[in-house]
Amino acid sequence: MTLAQRKTYRFERTVLYNNVITESLYGVSLSPDRVPTIGGVKRILAGSFLAAGERILPRATIASPYASGGATVITNNPWVFQVGDVLRAIGTPNSTPQQEWEAVTAGTATPLGTVTAINNLSVKQKTVLTPNSVAVGNIFRITVDGAAIAFIATAASTANVTAGLKAAFDLARGSTSSLQDIDAADTGTTLELTHTEEGEIFTVVPSVLQGTAGTLGTMTAAIAAPVGALTITPAGGNGNLAIGSKVGAIADVPLGIIAHDYWFTDSGDGLHYSRDFAAYNKAAIYSKGLPYLDGHLVRALPGLSFIPAYGT
Repeated sequence: MTLAQRKTYRFERTVLYNNVITESLYGVSLSPDRVPTIGGVKRILAGSFLAAGERILPRATIASPYASGGATVITNNPWVFQVGDVLRAIGTPNSTPQQEWEAVTAGTATPLGTVTAINNLSVKQKTVLTPNSVAVGNIFRITVDGAAIAFIATAASTANVTAGLKAAFDLARGSTSSLQDIDAADTGTTLELTHTEEGEIFTVVPSVLQGTAGTLGTMTAAIAAPVGALTITPAGGNGNLAIGSKVGAIADVPLGIIAHDYWFTDSGDGLHYSRDFAAYNKAAIYSKGLPYLDGHLVRALPGLSFIPAYGT
């Protein structure tokens, strides 16, 4: 049996970083206080877009469902935002690049709220899946970091589905590289997926197909222990957002894409100075580390090209 392949990207232009005193990416200097602390370490995630305003371009996808009027937004990349950013809903999980481009350039993206705090937590992400209204023959499916796992209900009970999905997940985990760092636990009423490392994010999208059943069950996914979250003052009349919806702040001009993770050193006192930007490449660019490539970014960076590379 071959291991499932995990997509990485190799970009045509290498981004050089650490010019000793003057740190410059695409001609823009960054100060340590402009770089977020993720998992207790100052770092820039691979695939982040650098913008002219000395910051990483704020784009993210919803990682846990957002309810209208809520004060907390959990995304896959909360650290790119700053207090004061006006968060907008740029697209749905099914929006086309053209639709996202129009939402950004025409200013029609719906305001979600104003960011008042960015919470960075050194915890292990936990996502809780809850099946409901189970009917025999329903097909319960979860997509975890791009890996699809499914179970056909053999009894009209939640416990049947959680046990079946855990068994399917454990089987897939043994041969799928993107699942190696995620553990599954069956509580009898929910399936809990927990990352093995602190500060790392994974995405889970649930779905249910009717299959041979006469009725259609449901399944929800919510992050119980978020690695990072945005606190917002909700905009009046903002709407619900499903997992996979695209959000961002419509501001600034993208200059280039960061090709590797960069982790920064310090001077031993826990403080960061301009001379401390001695960064090293942490990992290859896995697809889960990329902010989504919306239509605005694609059009604003016409020279951007990437070649899919595959490996275990």
